[in-house]
Amino acid sequence: MTVALAPWHIGHESRLTGSIYAVAPELRVDAARALVDAGISVHIDVMAPNEGLPVGITVDELDELAAVVPQDKLGIHLIGSSEAVEAMLPAVPHAGDLYVPIGTRASQSIRLWAAIWDEADEYSAPTVDLDGYDGVLVMLLEPGTSGAADPDRLRIAAAFAGRTAVTVDGGVTEELMSSCHTAGATTMVVGRALLTNSILLTDSTLPEGQS
Repeated sequence: MTVALAPWHIGHESRLTGSIYAVAPELRVDAARALVDAGISVHIDVMAPNEGLPVGITVDELDELAAVVPQDKLGIHLIGSSEAVEAMLPAVPHAGDLYVPIGTRASQSIRLWAAIWDEADEYSAPTVDLDGYDGVLVMLLEPGTSGAADPDRLRIAAAFAGRTAVTVDGGVTEELMSSCHTAGATTMVVGRALLTNSILLTDSTLPEGQS
């Protein structure tokens, strides 16, 4: 099957980034090219090893993908504990956007984002230390799981949006786009809902509830 994007993306290109982990491995490079050709950034999930997480994009795949995606269109999300993510950093190519556990610092990107799951809520968001970060990635679904986004977590996005740029990830669909935008999200990571004409992974193999 060839890689194609769902037609609803037209007009939203600047606010979307496509999660190619939702695509079967043999089509990921083609999916990345299709996203870039459409003017959409590419989001790559890389899981820390030995932490009980699903297998994400491998280091070899990451290098292959980085070779076909312009740096400013490349986003890499390193998922795992801060210690494990820090150990992974030397193998990570330079990217436009690098998403890491909050508290982790890195220099391999134009923009550095703090990934948020249970580290903050809508009440603590105003006081979270964001020094050194260009924005936050608010997960709408627990990392390592799959399913629908929890729209209530958009309250966390809204709380952060008053002080920094916000990206949301996890189960985002076309129908949820307007709510994400209203909450102040500047970018939405979308997988299955965007790459519907590709061969997709099954729900049981997808981490983070790839949309």
